[in-house]
Amino acid sequence: MLVLNSQYNNKERISRKERTSLEVSITENGPQMTSQVGNSILLKDGNLKLAIPSIELARALFLHNVHLTRTALRPNGLQGMAFIETDKSGTIIRFHKLSDYPLKNLDSKGACEHIRWLLLNRDAKRSFNSIYQHLIEEKTANWKFSFSPPPLKGWGFRLFGEYDQEDTMLFHVEEIKRVKTPYFDYGKKVTISHPKKRKLISVEPSNGNQPEVNRSDPDPQLDFRATPGTQRKRDIVSEEGFRFICDSDDEVKVLPGNDQRRVTPTVNMNEEPKSDISGVGHASDGGSAQELDWAINRDDCGEPDVPEEPKEVAPTSNFHIFEKVIKRLMMLPEYEHQSTQCLAMPKPDNGSLIYINKFTQEPRTYHCAYFYYQQIPLVIIEVDISDISAKHKLGSRLFAFRESGNKGLKYVMKACSEKGVHWDPEINDEYCSIVMGIKHPFKTKMVDGDSVLRTTSEYEIAWIEALHRAVQRSVTQLS
Repeated sequence: MLVLNSQYNNKERISRKERTSLEVSITENGPQMTSQVGNSILLKDGNLKLAIPSIELARALFLHNVHLTRTALRPNGLQGMAFIETDKSGTIIRFHKLSDYPLKNLDSKGACEHIRWLLLNRDAKRSFNSIYQHLIEEKTANWKFSFSPPPLKGWGFRLFGEYDQEDTMLFHVEEIKRVKTPYFDYGKKVTISHPKKRKLISVEPSNGNQPEVNRSDPDPQLDFRATPGTQRKRDIVSEEGFRFICDSDDEVKVLPGNDQRRVTPTVNMNEEPKSDISGVGHASDGGSAQELDWAINRDDCGEPDVPEEPKEVAPTSNFHIFEKVIKRLMMLPEYEHQSTQCLAMPKPDNGSLIYINKFTQEPRTYHCAYFYYQQIPLVIIEVDISDISAKHKLGSRLFAFRESGNKGLKYVMKACSEKGVHWDPEINDEYCSIVMGIKHPFKTKMVDGDSVLRTTSEYEIAWIEALHRAVQRSVTQLS
């Protein structure tokens, strides 16, 4: 998190604006230089000399998060974090049960590739473990960070800094923004095993009462005096912009882990989250703050986070009712039906399990009806939540997407999954020119002051009328 000449606003790091950007390919490793400020490593790109502070080079190569930093300052280094198993089928990187390396990091492709390089490349391991060796060999009262870098010939870097005022062929590096390793052949396929990795299966509560939790503060304030608690969630902050690119043919995978059945609570979306704080350092039993988990090379910023394509699945009984209602709606004047589909909810990136249907243990389905009304393209979406507590309210939605209907649908439904199967107003507004809620009709009607159950036909007519009113309101809204 600490970078030369940076300023900080709570958890945001602000880089100096007046600096030069440089793309280099290393042709020669140089010596280590010592000054009153600290130690630096001299590298060359042809005749251009690059002076990189040792701490900045180590940050870009190794110290991507607090957990790797702690590991670097421990006597057993990487051996205390994970070990390697190799057989005929491939290589497995197994994290120790007591390792504090968080499972969440392994959601990042970049972080997984970095761990593979760090643990399987001998030069990387040797260089990483040299951080502790230099620490214990330091004889001065004021510690100047130092380590032995790996051979860097052939490596690519994107650097920020400034040219020396007297020597125009000397560039003083302030920050490293991108690292690209030379090609490395890992041989057999590589997978990662983490002891906390589980395949979560949502089950019904034994007492029939679905637990409900309030939303947590998505951006707690950093308080250096606060102590993180072991029972609190982590405040995950991933700085954007930095990339560590490993040149290799194969992708590293994370093993799925054992099944774990648990009751999934519903999230109360009506209550505003209470303000919270996060602290730094190891969590303890007596702590009350969230633990700050700040990292680079975890946002996969170079690869657009494009949601998966909508997947058509076998229709459910609820879909047949929806399909029947849509067919009757399309018989009204000025409607032109395009298609009606039964699709699977996309998997969220935040680990929420509400997108899984408790009865089928498969992604829950949602139903899409594409049509034109008065030549305006519209979509009605109905999500099947028949397996969830009656407290969970969703309702149908009528959308008109701003651009491609397929693109808008992907982002809207991904956001819905990540909100615990609730509509996300911000995403809806971003991708849609029309967003209209449609309440389901009541199952009953009033007859002579008494509540009487509607027949199937009466319910369908009431639903058609509700949909038609929403369509008419949306067209009026556009005009």
